[in-house]
Amino acid sequence: MNTVADLAELAPFALLQVDARRQVVGANPEAQTLLGHSERVMLRKPLSEIVFHDSPLFNLIDRCLSLDGDVTAHAVTVTGPGVSRAMTLDIRLRPSGEGGAVIAFTNSVDQEIVDNPANVAAFGRILGHEVKNPLAGISGAAQLLQRKARDDQTAMLGIIQSETKRIERLISRLSAFELFSSPRMAPFNIHALLDDVIAAEEVAQAGQVEIIRLYDPSLPEIEGDQDHLHEVFQNIVRNASEAALSGDTSAIIRISTAFETGFAIAGANGRLGRAIRVTIEDNGAGIPPEKRDKMFDLFTSTKAGGRGLGLNIVNEIVSAHHGRLKVDSKAGQTRFSVYLPFTRKPEK
Repeated sequence: MNTVADLAELAPFALLQVDARRQVVGANPEAQTLLGHSERVMLRKPLSEIVFHDSPLFNLIDRCLSLDGDVTAHAVTVTGPGVSRAMTLDIRLRPSGEGGAVIAFTNSVDQEIVDNPANVAAFGRILGHEVKNPLAGISGAAQLLQRKARDDQTAMLGIIQSETKRIERLISRLSAFELFSSPRMAPFNIHALLDDVIAAEEVAQAGQVEIIRLYDPSLPEIEGDQDHLHEVFQNIVRNASEAALSGDTSAIIRISTAFETGFAIAGANGRLGRAIRVTIEDNGAGIPPEKRDKMFDLFTSTKAGGRGLGLNIVNEIVSAHHGRLKVDSKAGQTRFSVYLPFTRKPEK
């Protein structure tokens, strides 16, 4: 069970814990200062007496518990009887067990921007314009080169075009402040997605990594947000490549797919179902046990110089798909398994 004490690594964030009845059961000193009440005053009081009930925070708590996973939201307005002025905060929530949650508050990165809705819209337009225009130039250049390209160059130019289009879509969604916790579900072929990820990674690593496909050809299409899940597998495969390349042997990655039964579906009251499992295995040095427990936390990285964003995004996207992540690691072998619930009938 996660508690305020368990999440001390997030300090200096303000941490607040609520139980299944949304009553406050814990608060660190930063949360007490932020909300204008001591922990003694807040204990066992409904959160609605501390934070006004129309705050988006309550919807975020419901989403966190229904997904049974971390939820992150940016620029959320928080007000309450003890709060001197409305605050715009970044919020991260994590289930604490038995229907409760731990809430981490931190100042929004761009307070001046989010204080004014007009500035928010302007920021979105600037982001879209400044990033998408260069991408359009890159895609156009690749298209022109493709007309005169040799056969061995065509595939790489195709990767450039498909990746720039995918980034354009993501930028459009992010500039509209669409979160990874809000996937657009549609049917797609998991193997085609993985092939795209593999093709881009093979080019990025210039043939230094051998990637072996071990696909179950009987798998049908699944429901999910293809762009978001592309981010998941791209992050995991890139980490696997870097780990494998840092080892003493030839870098090898194995990517396998399979059906899984008896899968516990998040937010389904213990109901079991089927899932599709994607496992990405590398032959790198492995992940130290002391880093394994916190590897999905925001701003925590297992790599020197890492920013700790990639695996946090992976965790958020998989949780939004009601999926699960499993990591097994030892010296010479690390396996990341992504389980995505399967609700459609298999094709005969």
